[in-house]
Amino acid sequence: MFFKVLEFLPVIIFFVCYKLTNNLILATTLIVGACLITTAIQYVATKQLSRMQIFLVFAILLFGLPTVLLKDPSIIKWKVTVVNMLFALTIFIFQFVLKKNPFSFLLQKELPIPDKAFALLGAYWMVFFFLSGLLNVVIAFYLPELIGVTESEAEALWVDYKTFGNPILNTIFALITGVVLIKKYPEIIKEKTNNNN
Repeated sequence: MFFKVLEFLPVIIFFVCYKLTNNLILATTLIVGACLITTAIQYVATKQLSRMQIFLVFAILLFGLPTVLLKDPSIIKWKVTVVNMLFALTIFIFQFVLKKNPFSFLLQKELPIPDKAFALLGAYWMVFFFLSGLLNVVIAFYLPELIGVTESEAEALWVDYKTFGNPILNTIFALITGVVLIKKYPEIIKEKTNNNN
């Protein structure tokens, strides 16, 4: 539980700092520092880091450091889009080029479903990540023209979206895909129930 809280701490620090200061450069500086510190604490305590955690730390450094050093807040705004597009591209390469479904590789033990269900899951998430990447571009760069807000109001809306909107969309979509899979493959529930008994 402690490490789950630790993982969210940099995001909380980023959000609170921005809301108190309206300074995206300062908030980015703090998220980079907090991310490095919390990751170091977790590694020292557990002697391991997940691949996903390493990837996310790398993404924060890749977009956060140039944002801070060049004092250009637009750089950090690309992080959500690039991460989502990389997820979409990874699914595409594994599922459609290498013919190895990444969801099957990651979830087969916990989720015993047919290969065609994993293929559907991969296709759904590939499209979702692609659309999420595009949505971030719209929110990060085009809100003043689209809804007539000021640049500072648009930036504040993007911070809200980055902190809460994108994770909420991910959770909602995960629930939707779960319901779709259960309706399409009702044997998932039967198998899960049999495995628990």
